[in-house]
Amino acid sequence: MLTASEKDYLYDVISSILGEDQTIKQYRHGFNESTVSVVEKMIDANSRCNDNMKQLLVDLMLAGSIATKGWLRKALKEGRKKIDKEELRGYACLVSVKSRWKTAIISTAI
Repeated sequence: MLTASEKDYLYDVISSILGEDQTIKQYRHGFNESTVSVVEKMIDANSRCNDNMKQLLVDLMLAGSIATKGWLRKALKEGRKKIDKEELRGYACLVSVKSRWKTAIISTAI
């Protein structure tokens, strides 16, 4: 059983990743151990997404430092194989994480 202050802090953690969300805020009183577990998974997914995006950018920049004219086009052709293998679920990690985890968080608090 979470205390009221733990529920408030958990909401602060959630909103630091997903942004302020009135729907989640309404269910804050129902947060429990299952919510904590879901939020841990959400944080891990967000971290993996960000790491994948960082690696993609590093790979693109390294390709740019090796070649000159046309480096980006070449990097995109080579990088396409890697992008397909990665779990990049959209253009922004925030959007993909929120769309995936918002409902799961709310369902634990009902």
